Amino acid sequence: MARKNYGKQIAKIVAGIVLLIVAVIGLAYGSLLREMDAAASEYSRGDNVGALKKYESVEKRVRTLGAIRVIPAGDRRDLILNQARLLYEQGKYDEAMERMERENEISGNTSDGRFLLLRGEIAFRKAVKNYRESPKKDARVLEEALRAAEENLRDSLRLAPDNWDTKYNFEFVNYIRNLMNQDEQGKIKILMENVRVKEMQPKALSADQQM
Repeated sequence: MARKNYGKQIAKIVAGIVLLIVAVIGLAYGSLLREMDAAASEYSRGDNVGALKKYESVEKRVRTLGAIRVIPAGDRRDLILNQARLLYEQGKYDEAMERMERENEISGNTSDGRFLLLRGEIAFRKAVKNYRESPKKDARVLEEALRAAEENLRDSLRLAPDNWDTKYNFEFVNYIRNLMNQDEQGKIKILMENVRVKEMQPKALSADQQM
């Protein structure tokens, strides 16, 4: 009888410890979500640098806890993607690409169309930048870069066919490539110098935003 009572007491203690751990994890994760929402708020106020620092701080905490692979996949992707978007807005295209590669390291090739959309936008922006800065204005180099952007945007459309930003950007890049095939150098120059492409912005994050 004493053994049974002892066993019940042990079970209660273990259950209490488990509940305590769950409660602590829940509170900690709730705090991380609030910080991510605060980062989105800073972005909306125009503080891109402050927002990026907050996102980076959250990711550092998650990695320190060894939880980057176990938090909800949608939250992790938003955390990584919003950092990449902010770096993209600052013109730090290579850093933005590196940030997105972190998701590939965790989940393999991501099936999230938003990543492919941003990769396409980065490829396009780099093509525009290189074209503007190059004294030769090599059409072949430009076409190759535009083809890479177009492929990413096409893949993004396959995953999210109703995304109007992706449709707009895909059609815009496709239009420029068609002009190149028609040897419309004058029009291409004007388009490259007055680019009009829909941008992606960091978005507020809530606990139920899971892809």
